[in-house]
Amino acid sequence: MAVLIVFLILVVMIGFAVTLAVGWIVIVPAFLAVAFVAWLATAFVRGRAPSDMLRRTRRPELLGPGGPDDPERGRP
Repeated sequence: MAVLIVFLILVVMIGFAVTLAVGWIVIVPAFLAVAFVAWLATAFVRGRAPSDMLRRTRRPELLGPGGPDDPERGRP
């Protein structure tokens, strides 16, 4: 049911894009909306909150103090 609703919204937005000749104004937000819905659906299927997916993002590991990736390398 949700997939049908998303598909219908996408079809309507593409129709507006073709009719109004401003495709990039309609298509880009449509793709972002579909990606957002897919992200929420993935979180729902896994039984987790969407914020849990963000919390599990790996943080970059620095090579050490003064290394090439140290943000405070040039500061006294």
